Order: sequence, then C-alpha cells, then structure tokens
Amino acid sequence: MGKRVATKARNVRTAPEGRSKAPEELKSKWGLSRWAKVASGVGALILFLTIYLLRLDKVVGMIVDDAWYVLLAKGLAIGKGYTLINSPSPGIVPFYPPAFPMLLSLVYRLSPDFPSNVWLLKSISIAAMLGVGLVAFYYFFRDRRLPFYLALGIAVATIFYPALVFLATSTVMSECVFTLVLLSTIVVIDQVVRVEPRSHAWRYALLGGALASVAFLTRSVALALIIAAMLYLLKERLIRAAVIFGAVVVLFVAPWMLYAGRHAPTAEQRVEQSGNIVQSYAAQFWQKKAGQPMLGTITIDDLPERVWTNGSEIIRYDLGSIAFYPLFRPPEPGLAMRIDKEARGLSLVLSLLALIGWVSLIRERMTVAEITVPLSLLITVAWGWEQFRLLLPLVPFLIFYLLMGIRVIYRLYHRLYGVSKPQAEWALLTIIVWSMGVVSVYNNLSYILKKHVPTPDYSLLWTPAFEENEAVMRYVHATLPKSEVIATQNPALLHLYTGHQTIASDDPAGSWETWNRLGVRYLVRTSAYRLPDPDAAESQYKIIYRSNGILNLRVIDLGLPGSRPVWGAVKAPALSKQ
Repeated sequence: MGKRVATKARNVRTAPEGRSKAPEELKSKWGLSRWAKVASGVGALILFLTIYLLRLDKVVGMIVDDAWYVLLAKGLAIGKGYTLINSPSPGIVPFYPPAFPMLLSLVYRLSPDFPSNVWLLKSISIAAMLGVGLVAFYYFFRDRRLPFYLALGIAVATIFYPALVFLATSTVMSECVFTLVLLSTIVVIDQVVRVEPRSHAWRYALLGGALASVAFLTRSVALALIIAAMLYLLKERLIRAAVIFGAVVVLFVAPWMLYAGRHAPTAEQRVEQSGNIVQSYAAQFWQKKAGQPMLGTITIDDLPERVWTNGSEIIRYDLGSIAFYPLFRPPEPGLAMRIDKEARGLSLVLSLLALIGWVSLIRERMTVAEITVPLSLLITVAWGWEQFRLLLPLVPFLIFYLLMGIRVIYRLYHRLYGVSKPQAEWALLTIIVWSMGVVSVYNNLSYILKKHVPTPDYSLLWTPAFEENEAVMRYVHATLPKSEVIATQNPALLHLYTGHQTIASDDPAGSWETWNRLGVRYLVRTSAYRLPDPDAAESQYKIIYRSNGILNLRVIDLGLPGSRPVWGAVKAPALSKQ
C-alpha cells in the first residue's frame, strides 16, 4: 500500500501541465479521425518536399562559413584530417566544432566530385528540417499536450520558416542540423523526468548527454543547453540522472576540447591564414564584430552597451520576423529593407507576448526548454554578431511562447468579461499559428516564382551573384598556374573550385610581409555583394580579369614579390614646375 502511494505521489510531481486533457479529450473536441491525421501529415510532407526541392539551387559558399564546412569535410573524406587543406602550411586545425563537417564528410565519401555533390551535401540539412518538423510535432503534441492541429501548426510554421528553408537549400550551414539536435535533446531530457518506471531514467540521461554533446560539437552555443539540462535535472532532484548526463557530456566533449587546445593554430599560422577560421572564440568575443579584427575590439566596460544593442535588435525586429517574416526580412539576404515604426511597434508587442507566455509556463511548470531559451539568448546578446541568425534554432520555442502569451491575454479577457471556453481558446491559437505557416509558405512560393523570372530586374540576385563568383573562380582554375598561392576573401571556396592554396585577404597591408614570404602574386576579389572600385592602394596593380556582372569582381596581378610596390605605399603626385 505504501509503495502504491509513493508511486502516485511521484507521478503527480512529474506530470506536465494539462496532462489529463490530452490527447483523448482533445481528440473528441476536434473530432479527429485517424484518416484526418494521416491526411494532414501526408499533405504537410508533400508540401515540404515541393517547396524544398523547388527552392534547392547550386549555390554554395556565399556565406563563407559554409565553404569552410565543405572544405573541412573534404579534408576528412580524403584522409588529411580535420585541417585547413587550403593552407600553404599543412596541419592547421580550425576552431570550428567538428560534428557538422564530419557529417558532411560521410556524404563527401559517397560523392567526392565537387561541385556536382552540392545537392547531396544540402540534402543533410533538408533531411534535418524534415526531422525538425517530426520532432517538433511530437514534442508539442505529446510532451506539451497541445491539440493535434495546434502542434502540427507549430511544426509547419517552423519547417517552412523562410530563413531556415534558405539555409537548407541555398547554403551548407549547420543551423538546420543544430536545430534538430537541440530539439531532440530537450525531448529526451524531458523524458528523464517523465519516464516510468523510474529505473529506466538513466537510459534517457545517457541518450540526452550524447545528444547534448553532439549539439555542442555542432555549435558551441549549445553550452546553454548543457547548463540548462543540468539545472533542470538537479531541480527535479534527479541527482543520479544529472551525474550520468554530465559524465557523458564530459566523455564526448573533453577529447575535442583537449585536442583543439593542444593543436590550436600558432601565432605564425594565424598570421598566415588570417580570417576567423583560425581565431579562437575567446578572441572573437572581444572583437566589435566577431571574426573581423580590423574593426577593433571592446572591453568589459562596453559589454552592457553591446547587450542592450543586441537585445533591442531582437525586440524591435527579430521577434516580429518570427510571426510576420515579410514585414521584417527581405526575401533574400543582403537586400536593404526599410522597417516602419509601426512594424517595430508590432515587434515590441509580440516580444512582450512571448515573454508573458514564457512566464505563464514557468508558473505552471518549468521544463528544460524554459531554462534553455533564456540561457541561449543570454549568450547571443553578448556576442558581437547579427542576432537574427543566432535565434533561428529557437524558432519553434519562440512561436510556442508567443501563442502561450496570446492564451494568457485571451483568458484574462474572458475572466473579466465572460466565461472562457477552452475549445474556442485552442481554435484561436490554431488559426493564428496556421496563419503564420501560410505567410511562410506564401513567402517561399514568392521566392520560387522570383527565382524563375526571366527579367533580371525582377529576378533573384542570390543565384546570379553566385554565378558571377563562380565565373571568376573558373577563370582562376583555367588560367593561373597551380603552384600559385592566392589571397582572396573566400579562401575555402576558391580552393574547392581551383585546387590552389589560398589565404585570406582581409588585411593586405598588415599581411604584406607574409604574402611576400609565401610568394603570393594574385589577389582574387570575390564577394556576395557589389565591391567598390579599386582604391588608391589597389590601383597600383594590374587587373587581369573583371567579372561581367554587377558585383565588380576582379583578379589582380600584384607582380613579383621582389619588384612590386608595397601595398598602401602610394607615391604623392609630383608638383608641376612653374
């Protein structure tokens, strides 16, 4: 008898909010049949495949980071290890976490012919987004006990979110895979608390630790997830599970941390390769803009201003774009967009609603997600980078908190003016989230139509920009001797296309002695956006190729190291004789 009472008490402690209402009662409210559920799922899958396949393109490396991911994957696939195979000096280990390049390397082994394998490399992110949809639906329907169509709506709004679709189909970035691992880890950690019998909890703690480790080895911001999971398990007094989770994380993460510390690029290697690929995260943290040391650094006294600026950016723009993407973000990256004061005010309201929703869930019952999200935001606002891209893995949770904030306002209104009807409440939230999904689908369809518009003035700029860069790289491949070391804005992508050894060209004046030592003769100006005309320093040298397009890309012959003028040492014009 005592044993049954203890078990019952434990079940009460671990039961999530509203558990008794779902799924049986909610099924009767919505009149759902098995065929309706199957039809909804199949319809979402067909729409997913249609949009993702139509948006899929041949573009790769335009964000620069994704070119590094592919290059590191190639190094692993061809047996040169996790090193910068483009560098003149072999064996330089990057600071990027290795999980995503390792995953890409598996595909690279199957299809090593670049760039013909780009579509296969992108298939990893597309499959990850399909997984995000499935896991998100499972989490919000089974764990958070939302009605079927509301949970499905959050999943649909997430997988069709235009920025995530773009990253999956027009880049080879890690965000989509990271989002899947992050969401999966939260689902598993929640199961540690919910599982019965309790003797099985260690299995979920073990799996959760492994998934959290993969998340950290994909993107270091997952430190927030690891801390949140530990705090959550300790809050629930699951000491044994917390110890198992922590031990697994240490077992998986420590070897990489020790290896990366022992093989960190030397000062000479950092000078040679330059660029953010050889800069530690600690160094990048104190730069005004991470990865761009030429812009200067900040001190600890500047951190409050950075946090305030980044936080304001999230509140005034980014939370608004979660619900109304076209009002706050351009259809493709790099385009300028004017955001009216009214839109900024809307974003502020939506931010307040999301905060209210988060607080309401904290009051009902805190889960690991409610700890992970604020800790992740704390890390992102302290980082010197555009906040929007850093928020993308949190999209399903931000949508959820926004809906829960609207639920609070709805209940408050009916408490003051009438009797609240749960069925009407869920119907309202379902309409809202599916409206968000429709807006995202419409935005994707508009992108697809614009992609196929024959008139240049109305078509996309992203694909033509890549083709213009690709033409420059093919010229280099066909013209310049393979023995030449080349300086360029995109070292990884140029190496992948040409096989040349490459270094970053961010600071020609500061790198001039290194370029002379390495025998760098050619400077290749690549960019995703239009470059300015050559300045006085660059005008000293001969342009041997200029792109036929709007980006003003060019290949510059600097001359032989022993006889060329020093970069920036421009002679003053001679005075005319009177």
